[in-house]
Amino acid sequence: MDKVLIVDYEKKNLEKARQGFKDMHHFELLTASSVKMAIELLEKNRISVLATDVHMPGTDGLELIAYMTRKFPSTPIIVILDENDPKPWFSERDGHVGVLYYIEKPYSFGRLASAIFVGLNLRDEGLSHKGIMMKNFLPLVVILRRTCRMEVMLNSKKNGFLYFKDGKLLDAHSEFLTGEAAAKEMATWQGVQVTFSDLPPEYGKPMIKMDTMTIAKATWKTDTFSKTAKPSAAPAKPASKLEAALLKNIGILRTIKGYRGLAIVNAAGNILASDIVDQAVDFSLAAEALSDMYSHCSKVMLKKGFKRCNGLALHTPEGLLMMRTTDLYASGNYRFLCLMTEDGNGFFMQMQLKIIIPKILSGIS
Repeated sequence: MDKVLIVDYEKKNLEKARQGFKDMHHFELLTASSVKMAIELLEKNRISVLATDVHMPGTDGLELIAYMTRKFPSTPIIVILDENDPKPWFSERDGHVGVLYYIEKPYSFGRLASAIFVGLNLRDEGLSHKGIMMKNFLPLVVILRRTCRMEVMLNSKKNGFLYFKDGKLLDAHSEFLTGEAAAKEMATWQGVQVTFSDLPPEYGKPMIKMDTMTIAKATWKTDTFSKTAKPSAAPAKPASKLEAALLKNIGILRTIKGYRGLAIVNAAGNILASDIVDQAVDFSLAAEALSDMYSHCSKVMLKKGFKRCNGLALHTPEGLLMMRTTDLYASGNYRFLCLMTEDGNGFFMQMQLKIIIPKILSGIS
């Protein structure tokens, strides 16, 4: 069985995670409240996914991620940020493969579960075997405002150094390159091994003018970056038992190729709960029409002797829309609307919907 390690100095978060995963049997959950404890567990267990807070007392989570690059480079990593931290956004998708996912405190069980399943899927598809890209590391150094020298090794063939003061990149050099050129080159390296040491005293004046995030081809999802910024509002609690049940069971769907989102609607097409990974998706545009279409098709099929419909699928150049329904008398008239990309694994999605819909419904009974 896969083992997942969650590292968080707030023990109440670890207890919430243990309670949330108690009824799930997809993997074994291990927890640690310090980097030292985490390394001890890593040395004794084969971990499939690591989720770590970066703001840890004493040795911080960035040191743990650096340790992973040296000892377990192909293990997917989930980075847990504080609610005051800006969230990095990479302009290229491969920026999400190494440090695969960022979640913020206070995080919900459903969000953490989704991130873990994404990590397991990346591992199973072999997308994490090349290791972490250097550009994934750079925003984390800025967030933690590290003052350090970072040594970067690439496949034991190339090496270089990056020099930071309070999270600002001062200088860099690697083999025949120096300054900005060296930093840009190292930012493209994948499968790096990272080691931190003290910043040498001679590095005080910045030699690199380009912003670190520009070098990483990343931006902040927040408008400002300040340790004194006002905390953002805590995530809203699930509006209903239905939404809570959806969040608890949605993780496996997020790992399926092409998944864009899922909504639970009633017979009138009103959205009762939803999970969206593509922010361009607006289920309200299609939910009512598709619900009406299903009702009409079901009536026609009954008249023709084919019994009541339990699903509907529409293929368009923009993607695949699938609707599956529940038994009106046994479970209530819920309709599950799923959107996938055109090349998504629709068959596997249908099989998984058959499994998780009863679990969601059992969570509201």
